[in-house]
Amino acid sequence: MISDCSIMSSSVPQPPRWWADRPTGEGDLRILLVCGRLAWSTSTRHAFSLAKGLLALEHQVQLVGFPGPAIERFRKLGIEVYDFHGSWFPYRRLIGFLREYSPDVVHAVGGKGALTIATRIARNIESPLIHTVHSWLANDRTLRLPRNIAGVIAVNQDLRENLVNSLGVKKSLVRVIPYGIEDPGPIPVQLPITERIPTIGTIGRLVPGRRLDDFLNAARLISDQLGEVLFPILGEGPDEGRLRRVCRKLDLEGSVTFAEPPASLDAVYGSFDLFVLVSDWGGVGVHLLEGMVRGKSVIATGGGDVLSFLGEEGICELVPPGEPDLLARASLDLLADPARGEKIGLRAREHVLQHYPAREMLAQTEAFYASLRETAHA
Repeated sequence: MISDCSIMSSSVPQPPRWWADRPTGEGDLRILLVCGRLAWSTSTRHAFSLAKGLLALEHQVQLVGFPGPAIERFRKLGIEVYDFHGSWFPYRRLIGFLREYSPDVVHAVGGKGALTIATRIARNIESPLIHTVHSWLANDRTLRLPRNIAGVIAVNQDLRENLVNSLGVKKSLVRVIPYGIEDPGPIPVQLPITERIPTIGTIGRLVPGRRLDDFLNAARLISDQLGEVLFPILGEGPDEGRLRRVCRKLDLEGSVTFAEPPASLDAVYGSFDLFVLVSDWGGVGVHLLEGMVRGKSVIATGGGDVLSFLGEEGICELVPPGEPDLLARASLDLLADPARGEKIGLRAREHVLQHYPAREMLAQTEAFYASLRETAHA
C-alpha cells in the first residue's frame, strides 16, 4: 500500500548557515522530487540537500521514492514522502494526491528508475519534467530521455559534453549546476593519530563498478604493515555478500566493518583519519566533496568523474584505478605524515567552500524551476 499522506514529522529543518544573508521573502514554488531507492547514494544525498535547501527558502517540497534506509531522514524534514508502488490502485491514489498538490516541476533526481517513475507521473499530472545526471556509468551511457523532458541538469561540464556528444541530447536542454555543499563549521580537534587506532573508511552504494576489491586488497597490505587498523565500509547494496566473502578470503573480518551510515554526516566523516573513494566511473562526487569540506585527507582513484570535481593539485591524493598496492602506499604515507594530511585537508575544505557553495546550487536550481513554471504557464 502506498503511504498515507500525513506528514510524518512536524519538525522544521534548521536553516543553512548562509540563510541569514538571503533577502527575506516567501517562496512560492511547489516541487516534486522523485528518487529511486532512498539509500546512501549520491542521488539520495543530493535529493536531501535539495529538499532541505528548498524548504529553507520557503518553497513546498514533496517526494516520491522506493523505501530505503534514508527515508526517515526525509520524513524528519517535515515533507510528505510517498512510497512508490507500480500496481494500479496505489498508483491511482498517488496521482490523485499529486494532482491536488499540482507541482510546478517534477524533478527526477537521479538514476534510470527515478526517471522512469517521474516520466510517468509528469505525463499524468501534466507538469514539466527535468532530470539530474550524476555520473557516466554504463547505465548512464544508454540513457534515453522521454519526449516530455523539459530540461536536464548535469552536475559538471564533462557530463554535459557526454550527454550532448555521445547521446545527442540538445545543448539547449542541458544546464550545468554543480553540487552545493553546506559548510559544517569548524573542524573538530582529534587526538594525535599516534594515540589511537587509525581508521581508513569509505562510503557509497555496494555495487559492481565501485572497485571496493581494490579497497579491501589495499586494507590487507596496510594491515600487514601497521597491524591494527580499522576499515569501515559504510553503505549497502547488492554486492555486499560478495565483498564479505572477499574479506574472509583476505582474513580481514576483524578489521573491516560493513554498516549503514548513521544519520549524522559529522559522525560519518569524523570517525575517519583517511577517506578513500574508489570507483570506475562516477557517482562519488557528493561523498568526495562532503569529506573534503570536513577537512579530511581524501585518497581517490583518478578515473571517472573525480578529476572534474578537483580542478587543482594538492587537495586530494590520486591513484590509478586497479592498483591496490599504490592505494595502500598513499594511505601509509599520509598516516606517517599527519602534518601533510592536515594541510591537504585544509586546502580541500577551502576548495569546496569556494567552488561548491550550497547557496549557489540552490539559487541556480530555483531559477531553473521558476523558468520552467513561467514557460509552462505562458
